[in-house]
Amino acid sequence: MWFKSSKLVCIFLTVGLIHCGEVHPEKLTVGEMKCSHCSMNIVDMRFHTQLITYKGKRYHFDAIECKNQFQKDKNLNIEKIWVTNYLDTKEFLLEDQAIIVQSDKIRSPMGAGYAAFKTYEDSIPFQK
Repeated sequence: MWFKSSKLVCIFLTVGLIHCGEVHPEKLTVGEMKCSHCSMNIVDMRFHTQLITYKGKRYHFDAIECKNQFQKDKNLNIEKIWVTNYLDTKEFLLEDQAIIVQSDKIRSPMGAGYAAFKTYEDSIPFQK
């Protein structure tokens, strides 16, 4: 009996520890989630931004400017922030490694014109 219980404990610990690794951005479906700042549906995935705190609370935003204002208004202990690559909506970039551009050529959901790019070269056509 003792052997069966210890086996179960080992299985649960293994499964639990596997899920305690590095955090990753969540993939969303268009219109599935509302922005944590302005409550608009997230429908243009080119501007989708995510923030996760050290406590594991995840926030989703429809635009980089919403994330910026939310971050300014709240006092959060932030673990990671991801921005979507404007040219590839399936690719998330860490905010501190992305090239973020503000331009009149970019029509973001909130109108401030912020977009994230993987490389400086990718961002050149969108700069002022």
